[in-house]
Amino acid sequence: MKRTGALVAAMALLSLGAALPASAQTEERVTTLDGVYTEAQAARGAEVTEAVCRECHDDEEFVGAFIRSWAGASVAALFDDIYSLMPEDQPGSLPVQQYADVIAYILQLNGLPPGEVELGAARESLERVLIEANPRR
Repeated sequence: MKRTGALVAAMALLSLGAALPASAQTEERVTTLDGVYTEAQAARGAEVTEAVCRECHDDEEFVGAFIRSWAGASVAALFDDIYSLMPEDQPGSLPVQQYADVIAYILQLNGLPPGEVELGAARESLERVLIEANPRR
């Protein structure tokens, strides 16, 4: 009986994969060196940082060692960490796009290149972006 349930579950997962568009099935990962945010988004992130984060944090905290400590992780992991911990008095209280904007600002502070498309706040898009530090910093 358990085998039948497992077989049905496996078939359902396979059929779900077949139902996804080919682009979603083969969507490649990118890194923060590929331009995953826009300059305008980083500017919005700077505004949020100034209004919400500056009381406890300065820009230097997010440069160099900070971003290198996240190397190899997905941006989703960084997003989850910031969302669940910040602001300290009300974690998760900002609109999710503002958290993505702050991450864009952190990437900019670390000399990572901007691109043509904003970093979204959707989990699936954040998971496909790996953090890679700027090798020149």
